[in-house]
Amino acid sequence: MLQPASRRAARHTSSTALKRFFAIAEDWELSPLQQCRLLKIPSPQVLERYRLGQAPRLSASQQERAALLANIQSSLHAESTAADRAWAWLHAPRKGPPFEGDSPLYFMLEKGLPALREVARLLVRESKPR
Repeated sequence: MLQPASRRAARHTSSTALKRFFAIAEDWELSPLQQCRLLKIPSPQVLERYRLGQAPRLSASQQERAALLANIQSSLHAESTAADRAWAWLHAPRKGPPFEGDSPLYFMLEKGLPALREVARLLVRESKPR
C-alpha cells in the first residue's frame, strides 16, 4: 500500500521541483508574472519566497504543474538539440488546434492546468515515430 511521503521527503520533492521550475523559467525567459500563472502562485512576492526557500511546500496541483513543465521542457529538448528552437516553439504562434493562432506559452498561461496537460500530451505524440 502506498504511504504519503514523509514531511522531509515531501519538502525535498518540492525543493527539487522548484529548482527545476526556476531553471525552465530562465530558459523560457518567463517574467515573474508568467511564472506565477504557470505554477499558480498568488504573487511575485510569494514567488520570490519560493525562490529563496522560505515558502511552504508546493501543493499537489503545483507539483503536477511543475512536473508537466519539466516534461514539456524535456520533450522540447529531445526533439531539438538547439535551445533556441525549443524557445521558438514555445513563443511562436501556431495554427490549428489546440492553439488556434496563439503561442503554446500563451495557451498554457491562459488555460492553466488542462492546457499544460494538453501540450505535454501533444509533444509526446509528436515525438513518437510514425
